[in-house]
Amino acid sequence: MSDLFIDFLRVLVSLAIVLVLILLVLPYLLPLLLRLKLAGKGEGSKVKLIRLIPVGRSFYIVELEVNGRLFVVAMTEGAVEVLYRDEEGASD
Repeated sequence: MSDLFIDFLRVLVSLAIVLVLILLVLPYLLPLLLRLKLAGKGEGSKVKLIRLIPVGRSFYIVELEVNGRLFVVAMTEGAVEVLYRDEEGASD
């Protein structure tokens, strides 16, 4: 019975150490995450998937809008090739 209690105390002490380490590291890590825009205010994705057309088993034609520009891309298992690139911007 006392071995179970000692194991329980070891788990509690280990958990307390991990929580203290998280609380110590978090003030330094949070500004870095905000600077890298991994957390915080985000405008959302600037890449919009318009259409995905499966052509073969592992071959797709993908129509994307990136920052207002239209791209048509051919995707296979080993390569991606731009088929069309709209220079003026996407028109709706």
